[in-house]
Amino acid sequence: MKDRPNILFIHVDQMHHRAISAYGNRHVKTPAIDRIVKDGCSLMTAYTAMPQCCPARASWYTGRMSSETGVPVNGCGLLADLPDLGQWLGKRGGYECVYAGKWHINGRSVARSFRQIYGSGKGEFGDGAIARACMGFLENYKGDKPFFLNAGFMNPHDCCYTAGATGGQGKFRFAKEIADKLPPLPKNFANNQKVAARTRGWKELDWRYYIYSYYRLVEMVDAEIGRLYDALAGSRFARNTVVIFTADHGDGLGFHGKLSKGYMEEEAWRVPLVIVHPGKIEKGKRDTEHLSIGVDMAATICDYAKVPPLPKMTIAKSLKPIVEGDPPSKWRDYIVGESFLGGGQIGIRDKKHKSIHYGDGLVKVYDLVDDPLEMKDLASGAAGKAVIKRHKGYLRQYVARLELCTRVDREAPGAYKTYLDWYRKVKEEA
Repeated sequence: MKDRPNILFIHVDQMHHRAISAYGNRHVKTPAIDRIVKDGCSLMTAYTAMPQCCPARASWYTGRMSSETGVPVNGCGLLADLPDLGQWLGKRGGYECVYAGKWHINGRSVARSFRQIYGSGKGEFGDGAIARACMGFLENYKGDKPFFLNAGFMNPHDCCYTAGATGGQGKFRFAKEIADKLPPLPKNFANNQKVAARTRGWKELDWRYYIYSYYRLVEMVDAEIGRLYDALAGSRFARNTVVIFTADHGDGLGFHGKLSKGYMEEEAWRVPLVIVHPGKIEKGKRDTEHLSIGVDMAATICDYAKVPPLPKMTIAKSLKPIVEGDPPSKWRDYIVGESFLGGGQIGIRDKKHKSIHYGDGLVKVYDLVDDPLEMKDLASGAAGKAVIKRHKGYLRQYVARLELCTRVDREAPGAYKTYLDWYRKVKEEA
């Protein structure tokens, strides 16, 4: 077991992929996450499997897509026969599997899979305790087994409660004394004025105050991450622990005039992802070439733990060779993300282009190299039509590899039924 590293999986909830000062955001200060970025490899084109809490987390821990796990949306339960990483690493790898913080996978008690050392709650009240529980574990663990320690922080998800995303101006009223500190609106805010106008009648000041408040929540969780990262650095495990930092999904943050998650534009679908392995990964590396999707968490963790992949992980790939400088000659050409909220959306992304396919048949196309803020829809032009044709071919390949979950939970929306029918048809054509 001595040749197997410990694994510290640090994850936050609802964090925009650019809400990190190390990536040039001057409106937020994240010294702890900046240190993780400095110490490891940032995967700059990383995406969640589904931009909502439960589906994204179910995909992390099973290596299966939302259309396979039985968790297409929050409120649906994970299929009972799917093993998760805690069970897999504990039984197959002899790991001590420990969990503190937000789990949020319905239908599966975290205690079935991990030794739970702390629960969760709103980030303002619980994130400090999560950090301390994990720090206590590092201080007191005397076992011979390698460990898989999960630190599931809540913030900046408190934006849904205290920053105004669910209405009003949040926990605190706007104070004119901070007016000169409010971040500007994103450049693509006006691209979706109809959506923005529907958001509770907010004026520009409300939007800018929401963004300001959101960044303060990021800074709150950054402080707790810093305490945990310091504790690891000062422990006997410092040289033999892989650290993975990511978020389950992003947040609208005013981009495209939106808040929250559940859609396939970059602000909700894309996530931060950094991997640190002392002495194995070049410090400060940033990978922009290799597309990653949320199920890769399971494949990567299994690879580091030297256990077989979880069953039927047909989409997931290990990121270990990418971050450690030995990438395979052939990597994936595209990724597919799913959202079954509202009318449903499927996102398809290659190195240059993204297409978003909606349940009503609408398709949008963006050139993410020339138009990273997704301000110009190319779908109606010749170039856009060529992208749509190519991406529909990718979708056929993707669906052919899935083992679709046909159980439609009473909590599952109509969009899930719509896409099951569509996927079945695509599979037959494939």
